[in-house]
Amino acid sequence: MEYIQELFYLAHDYWILTLLVGFLSCFIESFLPMLPLVAIVSANAFIFGLWGGLFLSWIGSGLGTISLFLLASKFSDCKLVDKLRNGKMNGIIKWLHKQGFKLLFIAYSCPFIPGFLVTLGCALCKRDLKSFAPAMLSGKFVMFLAVSYPTSDIKGFLSSPIKIAIFVGLVLLSWKIGNRVNTRLEDHNDNDKIEGITEIKDN
Repeated sequence: MEYIQELFYLAHDYWILTLLVGFLSCFIESFLPMLPLVAIVSANAFIFGLWGGLFLSWIGSGLGTISLFLLASKFSDCKLVDKLRNGKMNGIIKWLHKQGFKLLFIAYSCPFIPGFLVTLGCALCKRDLKSFAPAMLSGKFVMFLAVSYPTSDIKGFLSSPIKIAIFVGLVLLSWKIGNRVNTRLEDHNDNDKIEGITEIKDN
């Protein structure tokens, strides 16, 4: 715990630098999904408090996701983007083309659903930014709030069994929803493969 306190004080000594690192980490994660977004959001909440860390993470990640969406939309016909198209990606694109605000909101509010692929899928299926941004920003806000709440006050959180139970319940619910959405994506992709095989046999 003393080590964490030292890091906390160090972050406050270099407040502007820490602020910039926290913002850029969330922004860059939109392009590099291998970065641990939940850990970054948790660190921001721990250092800057619930609302400071929440909005820092939300703005950084939101701007990064919108930037990725705009770039993928602009270069959707180039060879580099075409290389990203595989069976699963094409299945995601077709599936997202049929979905509205509700499903996009759920996709971005659940940490167990690959947001990077959802963003690319939305861009490549020619979804309008005006319909994409509200659902994405709303979903991310809910997810970041759920992550920031316990880490902004670790001592208070760990001393409250009710808070721990609620948080565990939310994590399990989020996992269940994410697993169901991923299953639907895989089923949609399998159906596309079956349809393709059937068309080849018919020809």
